[in-house]
Amino acid sequence: MSFAVLEYGLESWLLPGMKTDNGRLGYISWIGLAMIVLGEGLRKVGMVTARSNFTHHIRTQKRETHQLVCWGIYRYVRHPGYLGWYIWCVGTQVLLVNPVCSVGFAVVTWRFFRDRLHVEEYYLRRFFGAEYEAYAARTPTWIPLIP
Repeated sequence: MSFAVLEYGLESWLLPGMKTDNGRLGYISWIGLAMIVLGEGLRKVGMVTARSNFTHHIRTQKRETHQLVCWGIYRYVRHPGYLGWYIWCVGTQVLLVNPVCSVGFAVVTWRFFRDRLHVEEYYLRRFFGAEYEAYAARTPTWIPLIP
């Protein structure tokens, strides 16, 4: 975030027309705002749909109440919370018209989710076996380059 603030400040100072359109938000900022709303919406719908199955920590042991959620938003997106956070994160930089940080945030968050999904899906396959394999085969993550 420090880089984002630094980029915004430097570009506002050196290239003030890049950040504003005569005091109005430019179309790029509106795209960023739409990304933020979409990303936050996906994440919240995923949380509500999964209920107690949604956590911020990767489960390494299956609870008795743990179930594979593959209805609602999970019918279309395998990890809506991660996809939502990815879109939201990049959207914050698009809103600010921070081209360097837009790319930087996209790369850093992509790498984070690539590594996290590798671990999380390992445990999901252990917990749910063939049921998860079939679900993963038919439901994409929609995160670029992560099937």
